[in-house]
Amino acid sequence: MDVIGIGALNLDFIYEIEDLGYLKLAGIDTEAGKEVVGDEGILEGLRDKLNRFGTLKKVTPGGSASNTCHVLSRMGFDVGLVGVLGEDREGDFYLKQLPYAEKSMIVRRGRSGMAYIVNTQKRDRSIIVIPNSNSDLTAQDIEGAYLSGTRWVHMSSYIKDQAIDAQIHAKKRLSGKVSFSIDPGEIYAAMGERVYPLIDGAEILFITEKEMRMLFGDDMDRAVQKALEMVGIVVIKKGKNGASLCTKEINATSPGEKVHVVDNTGAGDVLDGVFLGLYMQGEDPVMALGAAVKAASISTTKFGRDAYPDAKTIGESLAVT
Repeated sequence: MDVIGIGALNLDFIYEIEDLGYLKLAGIDTEAGKEVVGDEGILEGLRDKLNRFGTLKKVTPGGSASNTCHVLSRMGFDVGLVGVLGEDREGDFYLKQLPYAEKSMIVRRGRSGMAYIVNTQKRDRSIIVIPNSNSDLTAQDIEGAYLSGTRWVHMSSYIKDQAIDAQIHAKKRLSGKVSFSIDPGEIYAAMGERVYPLIDGAEILFITEKEMRMLFGDDMDRAVQKALEMVGIVVIKKGKNGASLCTKEINATSPGEKVHVVDNTGAGDVLDGVFLGLYMQGEDPVMALGAAVKAASISTTKFGRDAYPDAKTIGESLAVT
C-alpha cells in the first residue's frame, strides 16, 4: 500500500431541492452550510420530505478519507481503507463502487452510515449525517489492518470517542514508521485539544479557516504558528477563494478557479488527495497546491465523484500552474 485512509465511511445520497426550509424536522437544523448529525429515528421523515420536495441526483460512496483515497487511486497509487460498513445492501453497494481492489481492511457490522447532502438551486447546501455503525471503529479493527506496510496514513473524523481513541492509539504505535496527514473537519475541530494528539507529529494538516480558529484561536497568524509547532505543512482551504500553504519557510496562496458549481461535496477532499499525491511524488509544494486547487474546483462541476481528476488531468493542471 502507498496510502491507507482511516475515517468514517458514509453512503452519500445527493439531492437537489428548491428551498432547504422544506426539510425542517424536529431537532434537526438544516441551515445552509451546516453539517448536522441525526439518527435513524429521523430517517423516515427526512426521506419523505426529500422525495416530496427534492430530486435524487446521485448515490455514491463518501466520507472524507474515502474521497481522498479515491482521488489517489485515480492518480495511480495503491490505496486501502480502514473503516466500518454495515452488513446491509448499502454496505454492499458501497464496496462495489470502490475502484480499487484492496477492501479487506473494511469491517462489516451493524448498519451503514449515510449522509444526505442537499443542494439548492442557489448552491446552498446542508448535510445530514446518520452515522449508524461507521463510528464503531475499535483499536482491534485497526490492529488487524497492516498499516505498518504502508508509506502513508491519512485520517479524517469520526463521531464517537471510541473511534478517536483507536486512531490515536494507531498513530502512537506507528510513530516514526509511517507518515501521517489529517483533515479534522468541523467535527474534530470542535473538540479542540482533544484531537491534538492526532495532529501533533503529522506531516500535513488539511484544514479550513473556520477550523483553524476553532482549534487554535481567532488570531489567524498566531493560529498558523501554533499549528506549525505540531506539523510540517498546513494547507488552509478557503472554498471558492482557493487555498494557502504554510510551512516555516513558505507562505503561498493559490486562488480558486471560476467554474459552474453543480455540487461541491468533497471538493476539499479532492484538494487533499491531489496535493498529497503530488507531494508524495516529490512535486514542489507550491506547484502541487495550484494543481490541487484547480482539481478541487473542477470536481464541483458534476455530482459526487463524477468529476474527480485522474493522473492525466492533474498533469495538465501542473503544466499550466
